[in-house]
Amino acid sequence: MSSRTGLEAEAITRLTDGVEPPEVRAILVQCLAGELAPSTAVARMLSEKGAAIVRAAIDDVTHRAATLSRASDMLVQDRVDELTQVFVEHVADLADVSDEAKTRPGPEAKRRDRWSPEERVAPGSEFEDPGEAPTSE
Repeated sequence: MSSRTGLEAEAITRLTDGVEPPEVRAILVQCLAGELAPSTAVARMLSEKGAAIVRAAIDDVTHRAATLSRASDMLVQDRVDELTQVFVEHVADLADVSDEAKTRPGPEAKRRDRWSPEERVAPGSEFEDPGEAPTSE
């Protein structure tokens, strides 16, 4: 093992030591070691645990990178920064999809859009044409 690899492994251990849950920590270690792309790591962590747990783990590692990193940790710190950025973008995309789903008309609204103008007016409403005889169907 080269000294570079040893320093990198030491930095990764320092940044991820005690991160919970273990499944998320294992994925973080793989990502920080360069074995997984940040986007893949984020997707895997989110499939294992909820966004709040993943965010807490990434925030913890990001904080540690900012406060515990050494000059020799720059490659690992760059990976932490990239992971954080990917997570923020991924969560923003999820929020956009969620917002879109909330504002998109549901099946009931789509059914109403297919109704004819006569079907849209409730009998006896102020919009019903008083000269029109009610129909029975």
